[in-house]
Amino acid sequence: MNSLRENNRKRLIRLIDQIPVDENPEGWSHIASIAVGGLLSVGFSQKGPYLLVVSSSGRSVVHCDTGEKIERDYEEYAGLSELGLHCQGIGVIADEVISLCGINGGGLPTGNIAGEGLELVSPDWPENSLILSKPFKNALIEGHQADCTVIYRDHVRAFGFSWCGNYIVAACGSDLDLWSRKSKL
Repeated sequence: MNSLRENNRKRLIRLIDQIPVDENPEGWSHIASIAVGGLLSVGFSQKGPYLLVVSSSGRSVVHCDTGEKIERDYEEYAGLSELGLHCQGIGVIADEVISLCGINGGGLPTGNIAGEGLELVSPDWPENSLILSKPFKNALIEGHQADCTVIYRDHVRAFGFSWCGNYIVAACGSDLDLWSRKSKL
């Protein structure tokens, strides 16, 4: 049994090693890398191109098309649910409760309406690799590797598509990266 498990593990690592690494995968633009000390969680607005970032020193709103912080407060944990899975927005999204993904769990979409997908794999644990797959492809299926791209490597705390499918976020405990789809859905 152990040899079967080990052979499968080696097979999966071989497949992952065939996937190209590119910060700007086909059809997407890397918008920004943003330092966020004490990052707890992130979540996308459902009403516009905004990302809510919750950290140990407050909340901020990032415009997903520019990577610019457009709102900021310093009220530690203000509006954050007890479990940290949703939070009241601020500024342009003050009237919205945002679903979060981060240190306490939660989740963002791992697929979009175009059929693209995000997969988190850990062949070099504890470091993770975030893989963007073209429509209806899967990084762990033989022959699909050319249609996949590793876009981020770190100790991933949160990742996912925006609700509209036009943006991707990947975050660790100290920073986040943001991508925008070149052709909006």
